[in-house]
Amino acid sequence: MNKYVVGFLFDTKGHVALITKNRPVWQKGRLNGIGGHIELDESPEQAIVREFEEEAGCVGLNWRKFGVIKGSRYEVSCFTTISETVEIHTVTDEMVGWYSVNKLPDNILPNLKWLIPLANYQLPIMAEIIHESETC
Repeated sequence: MNKYVVGFLFDTKGHVALITKNRPVWQKGRLNGIGGHIELDESPEQAIVREFEEEAGCVGLNWRKFGVIKGSRYEVSCFTTISETVEIHTVTDEMVGWYSVNKLPDNILPNLKWLIPLANYQLPIMAEIIHESETC
């Protein structure tokens, strides 16, 4: 079972931080939340902190887990946070940027159309989504 994290960082002006993916191939050129593999020795909470530092240069964020997406070969722990002052910058070969929540680009991964509103929901919810596909 492959385990991953994805995080959605919001600012107070209606934007979400997303990353333009170069890999895996099926995501190339598309926008996704920021995240990646959970290492063997870390929890999902530790992984989202590490991934955001490695990919967007962000530290000190207060993450809240809002859901888990489960497929036959994968599990994705989903996190959300909001910040008035955080700055993001591209650290790897995959570009990060701010995007309007109300006008998301066409090249987002399809599941972001419902994941971003769920992540941006202000009440403390926890969702478990069972997905019948080999890729999320």
